[in-house]
Amino acid sequence: MDDAGFLRSALGRRDLLKYAGIAAILAACKKADTGTGSGGAGGDTGQGTTGATGPTATRPTIDEEPGGLQVFDWGGYGDGTYYPKEEKKFLWQAYQTATGDTPEFILFEDDDFGYAKVAAGAVEFDVVHPCAYRFRDWVALDVLQPWDTSLLSNFASLNPTLNAAGNFDGQQYFVVADWGFAAPMYRADKVEPLQDSWDVLWDERYEGKISWWDSVNMLVVAGYYHGVPDPWAMTDDELVQMRDFMASKKHLVRFMWSQSFDLWRAFKQEEVWIGYAWPDVVGYAKTGGFDVVYMEPKEGRTSWYCGFGLAKDSANYHHAHAYVDSWTSTKAAEFLLNYYYYGHTNTGLDLSIISPEIVEAFSLSDPTVLEEPRSHYERPIERRDVYSQYWSEVKAA
Repeated sequence: MDDAGFLRSALGRRDLLKYAGIAAILAACKKADTGTGSGGAGGDTGQGTTGATGPTATRPTIDEEPGGLQVFDWGGYGDGTYYPKEEKKFLWQAYQTATGDTPEFILFEDDDFGYAKVAAGAVEFDVVHPCAYRFRDWVALDVLQPWDTSLLSNFASLNPTLNAAGNFDGQQYFVVADWGFAAPMYRADKVEPLQDSWDVLWDERYEGKISWWDSVNMLVVAGYYHGVPDPWAMTDDELVQMRDFMASKKHLVRFMWSQSFDLWRAFKQEEVWIGYAWPDVVGYAKTGGFDVVYMEPKEGRTSWYCGFGLAKDSANYHHAHAYVDSWTSTKAAEFLLNYYYYGHTNTGLDLSIISPEIVEAFSLSDPTVLEEPRSHYERPIERRDVYSQYWSEVKAA
């Protein structure tokens, strides 16, 4: 199975797995401290994975750690600010219940901004939540240490294909937890696409009613639209062609969004009818009563997946493991799908407890939906600085 086809294994098991709960994490932490653990999901020995600063057995216990876990995450996502107070903690509620600790969230708008802040030494964190195309860069930056998967009771239930993408040189540097699509969304009561294609994002009939994502990924989807052999590794000539094409269509765009919630607000206020959208915006629109279609373009959707990294110098080693284990539980997976409309890598999730409308909109019961050529998984762009320069020229046009 290739990286793009992970959904076959991710959603192949419909039975609800029984998971251990956060108390097991605390017990595992104490076992690891004394070196008496018996290994776990990752096949580790009693000492656990040897991290960047030494084996788990030499670390303070969870009770001796300072707490105040600092989580560097997407704005409005991990911290839950898009949702009512009583709902926003479900991804990490088990962590808070078990430890009594309330995480401190430091937020970024996109992966490139978050990575640049850390590379410049401007942010301190215990746990970070980037997406897969940046995994290799984070490891090379030497600011992370590997996870001890024996301390993660839910790790065995997570999609193994996706989590293999977080493993470098035999060490699990990222615990992959969430995934989603990028595709055109449009108001079915306002828009009649000429075809199921990315070209709805540059349809001249809807000038001023279109929104793009402010990202080099717009050059990538233009590449798929034009049949470029590898839109993630375009030549200079191909990039010039995509730049010139996108610049010629920029007059159609009402605005470019950097946070997906801004796109939803624009739909809600009827400023736009068409947008490059992530699944959360589709979910907001559907539950808000809007007649929207999340298109499956003939050129294929793009897809992404993200995971948690552990800071090399974190003083909250066990707290960090407890936080991620809470986030990767079946309870968190259910909440993620029903409220954020993103996919989760916990394969024990029972789709019958997920909103049927969401299952249908994202074809969650179809194991081929994330496979090539229907979907193109996000991958590193080798010359990202060059792409960024061309994208800047599009925006300046």
